[in-house]
Amino acid sequence: MENLNSVCYVGTIGEVKSIEGADNIELTIVNGWNAITKKGEYTEGDLVVVATTDAVIPQKLSDELGVTSYLRKGQRVRTIKLRKVYSECLIIPIEFVPEKYRYDGSDCMELLEVFKYDPPVKMVQLSGGRKFKYHQNPNFKVYYKFPNQKNVPDMFNNEDEVVITRKLHGTNARYGIVRKKKLSLWDHVKVLFGNQWAAFEYVYGSHNVEKGSDSQGFYDTDVWKTVSDTYDIRGKLWAHVKDTYEPFNLTEGVVIYGEIYGVGIQKNYEYGLTDVKFVGFDVEVDSEYQPYINETVHFDCLQLPQVELLYQGNWNIEEQDKYVFGNFIEGTKVPHEGIVVKSVTGDRRKVSKVINPDYSIYSEKNNVGDSH
Repeated sequence: MENLNSVCYVGTIGEVKSIEGADNIELTIVNGWNAITKKGEYTEGDLVVVATTDAVIPQKLSDELGVTSYLRKGQRVRTIKLRKVYSECLIIPIEFVPEKYRYDGSDCMELLEVFKYDPPVKMVQLSGGRKFKYHQNPNFKVYYKFPNQKNVPDMFNNEDEVVITRKLHGTNARYGIVRKKKLSLWDHVKVLFGNQWAAFEYVYGSHNVEKGSDSQGFYDTDVWKTVSDTYDIRGKLWAHVKDTYEPFNLTEGVVIYGEIYGVGIQKNYEYGLTDVKFVGFDVEVDSEYQPYINETVHFDCLQLPQVELLYQGNWNIEEQDKYVFGNFIEGTKVPHEGIVVKSVTGDRRKVSKVINPDYSIYSEKNNVGDSH
């Protein structure tokens, strides 16, 4: 595929199945995506355009397709379950794209003016009253955005050793000790007199936005800072990094990534908690994501919780599906969001998410908040 995170692309129909008890509809499968379509409308091998769950469809296009009333609020493709069968995408006839774009994997988002829904970014304010939207230390990297496995169904095979972890629905968080973007005069003096760590700083933030740093100040209150204070992440990170590395051996720094979840984080999806919790799920050192065993060592040394490990071993679809379907938050009938599957080596080419379709249905019916 041209864009592994595309929500609208050309695919080939791999299979068309009948639906038990249905005379006028059938199940059409493109890569790993399921769609309920009119009987006889498509056949195996047809090229079609697939718009996946949470793709936002322009109303002009949805009106032309006659599907506007089937979309969820905001013109978004929804997941539904009909006669015990999931439909997770919208299939658009290939005739809607020019001939030169009619090939497997062609990204049609810009062409059809389709985009992936993202919650709006809010302006934020520092304790001194200064407002800004984005401010990023280049060494404080945004977390890698890995694809939905349905877009890359051949990513794993039975020879791949993987870990499967629980995907939590909260808000992304990152915390790091990284080289400063610019040294102050006082920083230069400290370095000159042997304090090489003066060239580094503690930084924290959400997925996209740097929320605060030693050199630029911190917000009055936000959930990322609250978690940092509660878990003493700043103190633990400084101690761990100084104990593990020499400053001249770090070109960029160390960043940990995790999820904040619980009360007030995602509407109507609070895991039965009465507070807010943090779990880590990745570690990056000098722009290199760490192998799983190293990641575990880092979180153990930091004395910070790590996301739940469900399985480690050679990948197979049957084992994977055990942790997707029929999985509920403990003590509830609320479906888990899904799982993350990644190579034990930390290779970013081998990591993807699998979303539980029951969660997609539940989240719409119960107006669950969107991921940050």
